[in-house]
Amino acid sequence: MKLRTVISLSLVSLIAVVLIQLGGMLYAFHAQMQEAEKLLNKCFWMSFTETVDNLVNNLPYPDNSIAIIAYAPNPKYKRIDGNERNKRTSQQVAQALQRVYGIKEIPLATIDSVLHNKLRKLDMDGTLTVERINVNTNEVLASTNPQVSIRNFAAVTSETAFTFKSRGEAVRAILSFPAKEMEKKLLLLSLITWLLLGTAVYALIVQMKSVFRQRHNLQKQQQDFYTLAEEMKHPVSRMKNLITTENWQEIEAQSNVLFERTNATLAHAKAEIRQGSTGRPISLKAISIVSLVGVFLLLAVWSGYLYYITSQKIRYQAEEQLEEAFYREADLHRYPLFTKANPDFNWDSSPGEFLPYPRRMMNELYKVYLEKGYRYRVQLSVIRHLYNKFDEDFRVKMAYDIQDTISLRSRVPIPFSLQFADSVFRKQLLETGFPDRADIRWIKYPSRELVLYTGSPDVDFGDITTRLFPLDKDSTSCIFAVVRSPQRTIMSTTWYMQVPLLIAFLFVSLCVFFQIRMLRAQRRLEQFQKDFTYSMIHDMKSPLQSVMMGAHILASGKLADKPEKLVRYRQVMGDECEHLLTLSNRVVMLTEIDRGELELHKEEVALRPLLRDIAEKYQLKAAKTIHFDIDCEEGCSVYADAFCLHEILSNLVDNAIKYSNEEVLIILSGKKTEDETIVRVHDSGIGIPLSEQHKIFNKFERVASGSRKTGASGFGLGLNYVLQVVSAHGGMVKVESMEGSYSEFTLQFPLR
Repeated sequence: MKLRTVISLSLVSLIAVVLIQLGGMLYAFHAQMQEAEKLLNKCFWMSFTETVDNLVNNLPYPDNSIAIIAYAPNPKYKRIDGNERNKRTSQQVAQALQRVYGIKEIPLATIDSVLHNKLRKLDMDGTLTVERINVNTNEVLASTNPQVSIRNFAAVTSETAFTFKSRGEAVRAILSFPAKEMEKKLLLLSLITWLLLGTAVYALIVQMKSVFRQRHNLQKQQQDFYTLAEEMKHPVSRMKNLITTENWQEIEAQSNVLFERTNATLAHAKAEIRQGSTGRPISLKAISIVSLVGVFLLLAVWSGYLYYITSQKIRYQAEEQLEEAFYREADLHRYPLFTKANPDFNWDSSPGEFLPYPRRMMNELYKVYLEKGYRYRVQLSVIRHLYNKFDEDFRVKMAYDIQDTISLRSRVPIPFSLQFADSVFRKQLLETGFPDRADIRWIKYPSRELVLYTGSPDVDFGDITTRLFPLDKDSTSCIFAVVRSPQRTIMSTTWYMQVPLLIAFLFVSLCVFFQIRMLRAQRRLEQFQKDFTYSMIHDMKSPLQSVMMGAHILASGKLADKPEKLVRYRQVMGDECEHLLTLSNRVVMLTEIDRGELELHKEEVALRPLLRDIAEKYQLKAAKTIHFDIDCEEGCSVYADAFCLHEILSNLVDNAIKYSNEEVLIILSGKKTEDETIVRVHDSGIGIPLSEQHKIFNKFERVASGSRKTGASGFGLGLNYVLQVVSAHGGMVKVESMEGSYSEFTLQFPLR
């Protein structure tokens, strides 16, 4: 794969992760706004009710005077939710105050002030405005803060409460969160994430560039070697011929030219190695690991924050249902028992005077009932010259009113029923789709001594508890709910942020993983380059140097009177030239195969004499103990190019000697079948690791572990040469080996 393609894929992946991250943040922002809108609605209706109720209390009439009647059709005595009934009552009372009692308008500033205090208790910081609007035209008639707009993307709007429905006038609240602060937080989180992701991708790209550059340099070095080896063929052949004529000056001059060219190629290769070693990529790996740790910490911090926010939401939901259960227990359980135990009790035991407007309204409602049978649910607004503060919603306020009445007026104690409240509580949770189990606990306060409980008596780590609900005036007896093990719910409801962060973490992990792989590949390339350079020194430079020095000594005439040394020098120079020619011939042949220009001169080659000649040759010049065993019938032959066959078998025997210990047994065998001739070279050497067997036939590939153990050198062309030549004959090469035990190469040649 090209470097440009890899970089493009990395950048596309980075952009995809960033877009997913942005999507998760926007989703989280939307979820937070929805939650803020619910809280704003609850606080707005409490503030509106509080403002309207206290306007009634400030009317210039005696205490307990009934000022306004709010009513709603109720044909089947259907039970209406307390909060909904309170909303309807407050809106009717607001209109009656303006139409009947001359209140000019419901004061927006008062609603704003009350609402601001309630929001501040919930840590909902933002810019607040309360508007009076015409719902028919959507025109804003008045506002406590005109600078706050409903169009602000970080603003939430409450429901509308009618103040004069017949005129279409209503009020609403708008809470605008500090957009710049929210943008800063989102941008900060985004920038940190993008910086970590970008750093990891940058480090990976730099690492890949380094590897690709090193690979390119190595390929260039190999190509230079190819060129040099091809160009060396004819000069070396000429030097070999000149040895027989004892033209030492010409041999010295020719070998010196080849030596200089080899030295120049080698110097360039060494410079490339030094240049690659100067910018070690270890620091890039450290940067990537730091990025990985950073994303992990970001994931942990953000997960903790989301856990806290979601647990607060679950606590709020549980409190809402507990409020309903508390109200229903007071209204449907304790109050009926109270009226039964106190039959003479009357809510209106201290009746106030009906003012003219509510009296007229009662008469009209009664008349309609008599004439048409319509039933209405009636709510009385009574004047009490004190400030009523609505810090609880209407249900809880009514529950406390009932509870206080029972405590003060009942002749017999009527205790709170935990079982009744728990049954209502569980039913409410099921109806609202609450996924977790929750119990109710009754305790003494402040000692928190357990009185009664449902479910488990213990509060385990991770459980969420609601606020306390007092059961008496001095709050010495309270109830609260425990939500059991909500972790699964929290995780399932925060996936929109967890998933992008997890993807970012996995992305950086992949970057680090691939960078470590790149680092290993780079180290392998460095080692390969060093081995290749060493092979150039051993297999090209050293032989040339030996020939050059030998020719110089022989040309000086110093050995004229020493015939034995003269013969030995000539033998060594001939062997070195033979070695260089063998290397050059392999390179030339591989080049011809690659170009499709190789010409094979096939013939029936007697196999046993060939194997015997190769064995004798290597046994004579080997520096270690070698035992040959030839298993081949006399008439066995191979249909192949005689020169190529000799070269590939010599290469396999040479490898068997190189990659072995001080003593080795080599078995050369051959047999003919109906379809092919099979030649095997088996040795008792150090073997080939299983992990490296699949790549030993690659060009310039050598078994690193074997090279280190035996000190063997070479360019890694031998087995590739064997494979290419056998394939050119239409045959196959197989290898079987066990590390530390043996290696066996099988050559299969088709018949004529």
